[in-house]
Amino acid sequence: MSKNVEDQDFIRLVAAELIEDPHSADVLSAAAQVISEGAGAFLFKALKDQVGLHAQDYELVRRVMSLLEAAMDVEPCVAGYLMARLYPLAGQEYAHDVYNGIELWMHNSDSMALADALNALSEESVRPMLRRSYREWAEVIRRRALKKSTE
Repeated sequence: MSKNVEDQDFIRLVAAELIEDPHSADVLSAAAQVISEGAGAFLFKALKDQVGLHAQDYELVRRVMSLLEAAMDVEPCVAGYLMARLYPLAGQEYAHDVYNGIELWMHNSDSMALADALNALSEESVRPMLRRSYREWAEVIRRRALKKSTE
């Protein structure tokens, strides 16, 4: 079995375990590793595919968001990164509650790791308006984190 297939199988397993227990520090740590190794897009796709087995369109977006909200307090970098990937899909599906919820989560985060992940995401091949949103969120988060560290 090739390394790439093994990696994809591992990522699918991480996505499945994330669905089972979005509060698990071990699972979220594995997800953080996947994202840091540059496979965040595949993790998001695997998560969306597995949640989408029984949901489509708006319901899919809503279910993924609920899962990520559960993980946000435990690992804001992972949950926030995946929310950022969900953001354009929420807009496409007219899931305004999810779309606005993601913006609220971003504007209230103080995770420097999430700011770094959003900056990295903004460097990928994304639409210019999405790139601007990711960079703006990263800047807001960075300022909030710096302010928190000086208090």
